[in-house]
Amino acid sequence: MNNQKTMYYKSSSQKTIVHTMIARIFSGLLVLGIALSSVLCSPITVKAQDWENLDGKYRMPDGTPIEGAIARGIDVSYWKQEVDWEQVADSDVDFAMLGTRFRGEIDPYFPVNAQKAREAGLEVGAYIYSYATTVEMAEQEADFVLDLVKDFEISFPIAFDVEDNATLGTLTPQQVSEIINAFCGKIEEAGYYPMLYANEYWLNNKIDLSMVSYDLWVARYNTMYTVQNPSMWQATNTGAVSGVNGSVDINFLFTDYSFIIPANTWRVIAGNRYYYQNHKMQKESWIHDGINWYYMNASGNPETGWKQINGVWYYLDLFGAMQTGWQQVNGTWYYLDLSGAMQTGWQQVNGLWYYLDASGAMQTGWQQVNGTWYYLDASGAMQTGWQQVNGLWYYLDPSGAMQTDWQQIDGQIYYFDPAGGQMINLESLQMPANTDIPS
Repeated sequence: MNNQKTMYYKSSSQKTIVHTMIARIFSGLLVLGIALSSVLCSPITVKAQDWENLDGKYRMPDGTPIEGAIARGIDVSYWKQEVDWEQVADSDVDFAMLGTRFRGEIDPYFPVNAQKAREAGLEVGAYIYSYATTVEMAEQEADFVLDLVKDFEISFPIAFDVEDNATLGTLTPQQVSEIINAFCGKIEEAGYYPMLYANEYWLNNKIDLSMVSYDLWVARYNTMYTVQNPSMWQATNTGAVSGVNGSVDINFLFTDYSFIIPANTWRVIAGNRYYYQNHKMQKESWIHDGINWYYMNASGNPETGWKQINGVWYYLDLFGAMQTGWQQVNGTWYYLDLSGAMQTGWQQVNGLWYYLDASGAMQTGWQQVNGTWYYLDASGAMQTGWQQVNGLWYYLDPSGAMQTDWQQIDGQIYYFDPAGGQMINLESLQMPANTDIPS
């Protein structure tokens, strides 16, 4: 069966129109084919998606390199809720700046974010969105942050977020700068590294930057910043990172804080001293700050005074530094060896012998030890040879032991009271026959 159909036209003009349309369709298909062939045969230009690192450089989405950027990070707060920090760390994210306050209270997600981000290997910093309108309020905000962050491993700056129009926005640039300095100064005094966060409009119009010397974290979205030498750039608020629900702020780092923020350091917060090792507060352990040894208690503060640890007594001065050698405490002398351990019993120090009782106290005068009498002068040093004490003469052998009865000393015969040890005048004595005299 012939299934081919025949086209019939009502007129010659209709036939002309149809043929013209068919020609145009074929012409269009030919042009499309040529264009498609050109695209397929041309090299592909790769552009950064979500502000990525391509060819060894961080780039904007249009491919523009971000010169000087050394790391990529994010900042999150309450609004991001749960974050999978392991996924974040696997997404070329090296640091996280964490919000500390939500509706006037501690951001409930800060503790878990700070812990999990650090466990995932990220550097961790913090920030607070400020509502301060006075220097005193700024200092209170600093105290709030310090009391929170002290128990976490903070290895990056603590930033003061200046952008609230209803509070800081009502002040003059000079007043805003004074508030910035109050917050950052208190953070710095505590031993942390402060930073100023603001967008470019605020930096150019609302802050007197001539009064501020702290590192800048500038916000300008999707367009390269113009301020001079920022340490960090918040480049977008619509970034995408695995492990974070929805859009997230993407930041780029220009300052290597590993050379600026010490991993091991003292900090003073609310009058209490703490020591951080690898950014972590030390508790119930010995630490060495490069100069002295200290014992940090369960609260992270250095112990002072006498402290018994694992059955050994140590003495720590007013600052908590472990003491060694001779120490006078409340009028009594003690001797602590090079490990700081308090000594008892007989101790030879610099060639001299001393006796320290069970409490560690150095003894002086006459002392009976294990049934033998010894004489220790006012300095505590054990004496030997002839000694005149309170007008009476005694003889102490080379071991320091007080002698009694008949004794031959340097070829001479002497007699010492068997009870008291003092020398007796020989003119009043008759030496018994067959007396065995030690020589």
